[in-house]
Amino acid sequence: MIIENASIDWKEDFANDPQLQVVVDETPSRNELRFEHEDQIWCGIKDGFVSYYAWSGDGNDGGFAGRCYTITMRDGETVTLKGPWSSRAGCVNQRSFGPIVDVRITTDPSALERGHTLRAGALTLEAAKQAIDLVDEDAHLERQLRYSSKEPVWVPVRDNGGDQA
Repeated sequence: MIIENASIDWKEDFANDPQLQVVVDETPSRNELRFEHEDQIWCGIKDGFVSYYAWSGDGNDGGFAGRCYTITMRDGETVTLKGPWSSRAGCVNQRSFGPIVDVRITTDPSALERGHTLRAGALTLEAAKQAIDLVDEDAHLERQLRYSSKEPVWVPVRDNGGDQA
């Protein structure tokens, strides 16, 4: 996976966090990823691209309408996750897999211009920093703690102290 372009949706008129948007040449398929799991989080990383699920390992957890996802573990074993949830980067970052950053991702360069048709995705912190370096604006990723469980997340901020104006 090669990062070709990036931008930041600052969400200036909203209370939402800014969102890193990334254009890549391709994203690895689930079959190309090799997963590990720790404390009900299943995470696969390849070339800076990250895929993760929350699954108890005990039947159907009710996510994705019970859909099954067959994944390959690092040791070559295949596991079928039935009804996993999508989780979030902060949960993954509380385990030994991270740090990772939730992003909006696409292989279509025109999607940045349109501002839509990107999908939810995740990158390693290193890959996200490479994407931030492509952004014209003076910005960086800042580590913040979120939610009641103090999950570490990395959020785009402007170098002027985060002022969005």
